[in-house]
Amino acid sequence: MAGSRSATGQHVRRLVAITAASAGEQNFLGARWVPVVLAATPQRLRTDAALRLLALSPHYFAPGQRIRHSEAERNRQTRQVLADEVLARYLHPDDDVLDVGCGPGYLAAAVAPRVHSVTAVDVSRGVLACARILNPAPNLEYRTVDEFTRTQRDVDVVYSFAVVQHLTDEVFARALRDWHAALRPGGLLILHVVVDDPQWRTEAQWRADRGLVGRVKFRFGLNCFGRTAEQVRGLAAAAGFGELELVPMATVVDVDDDVARQHLLLARRMDVALSGDALAHGKRAAGSVPAQPRTRPVPGGPAAEQADPAELSPT
Repeated sequence: MAGSRSATGQHVRRLVAITAASAGEQNFLGARWVPVVLAATPQRLRTDAALRLLALSPHYFAPGQRIRHSEAERNRQTRQVLADEVLARYLHPDDDVLDVGCGPGYLAAAVAPRVHSVTAVDVSRGVLACARILNPAPNLEYRTVDEFTRTQRDVDVVYSFAVVQHLTDEVFARALRDWHAALRPGGLLILHVVVDDPQWRTEAQWRADRGLVGRVKFRFGLNCFGRTAEQVRGLAAAAGFGELELVPMATVVDVDDDVARQHLLLARRMDVALSGDALAHGKRAAGSVPAQPRTRPVPGGPAAEQADPAELSPT
């Protein structure tokens, strides 16, 4: 009985800590005090402080120091593999890239040496503060989605891993339109998706679950929605993307991570005629109208309303 009470107490304390560090549902580490605490932490202690804060989120690391540091290293290694064996196939040295749902920045930091620039966005200021400590790079900026919108930038490639399975169909559809708007003509969208997996419950099944665990998972984005390939293609096409391709991850990478058993969605922004060479590189064709800075929907912005695309996975 005493052991049961102790375990319950630990769960309650952990839930209180998660709630205190969050800024509304599904925005883990979004509380204003999180970056303030990190900024006030002595430089030599900041790495461990960032990992301790990330360990508060159910999406990140275990609270024990040994496990926390080893899990951080595993994340770094697996994201390096994804950058080297998956994203490197589609990136070019002069690309400007947008990482949506960057989390602690492991994938963004691995991608940065391969491209001209990376902007890694997240709705959580706390996780961005952790990312700046754990994964800095000279050509890598960490911004909130609102900050990115105010820059009025556009990019050649948008990618996102371990994010869209946490979004409802409505939010996913709006996010696709936002990413389309952020891309330059001919730009490439690369999304990690889960399709045709009978072990994953549909959105309708999650909504019908009235149990306490199911409702808590749905509220805090700890659930994952299963979709068919037809659904994913239809949502992307409706957002204006063309040249849609679903690629099994297992055919391009061998990595100790769940994503290896899932798929990539590749899609182009196809609203402007491009030359063959420009299309192959996702760039504007010579003579086409240059893409100018413009006001546009927030890339990933709808996720801020329903799910935190930056903290759903330790990317």
